[in-house]
Amino acid sequence: MSGPVPAPETPQPAQSPPTGTEPEKTSDERVTPKNLLVAVAVVLAIQVFSLIVTRQNLPVYVQLVNSTGNPYNPSGAPSSSYWGAILNALILVALVAVLTFTLLFLLKKRKVNVFRLIVFGSVSISSFVLTLTTADVLAVNAINAGYLPAIAELPIAFGAASLVVVLVGYIIFVRNRLWLSTALLAFVGAEVGSFFAETLTAYTALAIVAAFSVYDIYAVFKGPLKSMIGTAPGVALVGMSIKAGEFTLGLGDVVFYTLLPSLAYFDIGLTAALGVMLAIDAGVIVTLYLLSKKRLLPGLPIPMLLGMLTFLAFSL
Repeated sequence: MSGPVPAPETPQPAQSPPTGTEPEKTSDERVTPKNLLVAVAVVLAIQVFSLIVTRQNLPVYVQLVNSTGNPYNPSGAPSSSYWGAILNALILVALVAVLTFTLLFLLKKRKVNVFRLIVFGSVSISSFVLTLTTADVLAVNAINAGYLPAIAELPIAFGAASLVVVLVGYIIFVRNRLWLSTALLAFVGAEVGSFFAETLTAYTALAIVAAFSVYDIYAVFKGPLKSMIGTAPGVALVGMSIKAGEFTLGLGDVVFYTLLPSLAYFDIGLTAALGVMLAIDAGVIVTLYLLSKKRLLPGLPIPMLLGMLTFLAFSL
């Protein structure tokens, strides 16, 4: 993910998997109990939606894993082993780092259209596939319940997935409307988090969370994210963040804030999911509060540490 950064006058999303949180003004008057509660309420709503998606899509993803194995296992090592999980996590972090440095290079060379095309491609492909699955399952359930004719399945599934892609293109290339980008990217982030939770082994998922939490610290303080936002914030953040009250949350933050609760629900149960969700949200409050002391902070380490400790406590 990445770290908190000042949000420009127009809402702008942050960089891919790594992203962060940050107040709209330098003054700490924005970091108030009311604003913190509003931000956490937004995060909580997204997490609840992710649990709903996880529950609904569970049969489809279980069938996918049973028939093809875990979709993400580039190391080739047993993904249920510690070393296999660590290698898979490191490979993903490396890929994200390469992509981020590539985007930074494009911004510095003023290749704005190429930059936007890459962001659009990465977001639209994942959103199309995952929305197609979510909408199809929803349509099939409605058909089985007698609410819709069988012929409606494909039009609903492909129509919903196509609409999401069109809207992603609109906020990236045409106009970044605050309410639309927030709702759309929150929806996509919840779907991605749910997908990872249901298709990765618990070892790999936890290793990815830990690896990105460490990478987030580097990306925010020494790495490409800080440079990217400083180079062209009006471009670098568009299509990759949501607005949570007075704060801006990166899409990557949203993915990880939903991944752990969904993983807890999938592997342990609803009580564990709620416990992990509350732990993460407590970490979000602490991180946002610390923004009154420091301008830029990584959005993952504290929430993910609390979330992982709670997950492990419930799994014992």
